[in-house]
Amino acid sequence: MTDQNTFMEVVRNVAEIVRTAEVPMSESEILAYFSDMDLDENQKRIVLAYIETAQSEETEEGQQEDTTGADEEEQEGRSKVFQMYLDELSLLPSFTAKDREKLYERLSSGDETVVETISTAWLKKVLTLAEKYMQPRLHLEDLVQEGNMALFLCLQDMLGKPYNEQIEEVLSAAVEEGIMNYCSEIVGESELENTLVGKISLVHEAKKMLSLEKGQAPTIEELSEYTKMSIDELSELEEYLKQ
Repeated sequence: MTDQNTFMEVVRNVAEIVRTAEVPMSESEILAYFSDMDLDENQKRIVLAYIETAQSEETEEGQQEDTTGADEEEQEGRSKVFQMYLDELSLLPSFTAKDREKLYERLSSGDETVVETISTAWLKKVLTLAEKYMQPRLHLEDLVQEGNMALFLCLQDMLGKPYNEQIEEVLSAAVEEGIMNYCSEIVGESELENTLVGKISLVHEAKKMLSLEKGQAPTIEELSEYTKMSIDELSELEEYLKQ
């Protein structure tokens, strides 16, 4: 399959085509846009689910514009579709660290069936990561959707590859990169660099690079030197992320 950024760009473009089409498009018509990408059945399901979610949210937003007396949550921009998603998260089974480790080992062995299970185990984590990047002009459901897609693509890329003891750090970085790319498109690169989101992204990238170089998590002093941010500012960011 093509690279992740190109793939996500195509997915978003197709979602927009489907949204603005005068007549509903069939699954085969939607998937025809991906004919050159050699998607497997699992990838096709993810693409269709992504586009279906985008359509549902668009329909819900339109209904809310025409309806008075919407409840407080909907007035704040949270769709009924996303509220249902949040309700479903509370019903998910808990995955212990040992459970996840076994899943990652199966992923490393090339067991493609485990991709969906790992994605499910990470749904709450993706929501937590997405919440860190909320700001005006962004919707949490969109950030979660982008994060889930980025997670899926990363898992597909890691399928059958040697086991990585830092796999959860790699997956977190992939999710946040996917969310950040979306934020950049919506908010604008120049504006984003001057926001808290840009600082958080810089720190996470610095942690990732320094961890790879040194083989262990960097100290706050090393982060300060790498990012050119003061220790006090880094400490404030760490406190913010804990909220």
